[in-house]
Amino acid sequence: MGFLDKLKGAAESVQAQTSKVGVGADAGQMALANRGKRLMDHGVDTPGHIDSMTPTGKTDTPGGAENVIELTIRPTGAGEYQVTTNQYIYPSAPFSAGEDVTVRVDPEDPNSVMLWGKA
Repeated sequence: MGFLDKLKGAAESVQAQTSKVGVGADAGQMALANRGKRLMDHGVDTPGHIDSMTPTGKTDTPGGAENVIELTIRPTGAGEYQVTTNQYIYPSAPFSAGEDVTVRVDPEDPNSVMLWGKA
């Protein structure tokens, strides 16, 4: 299952769970979903490195665990920079500190990023 399938599955799971009790996603979950959609549509694949990952303790129904992730972004032809983001990480697509990765970067906001895959 690819990342996009997981993102869709997570959204469907949240919708299914909240429709039973009349409660929607919290503001943080909505912000993550909106950022994910924007990065899927407009993000630029960029090399990066995971400097650290810290679990927040939040989980979702598909089994993801939210992490605060510190990254070094290494755009081609430009200087590297550090950014901190949060993202749900799934056991079927694990990431860990010390890995080189591909990161989706918003061309209008280089601090808006999402882990996209292994390098």
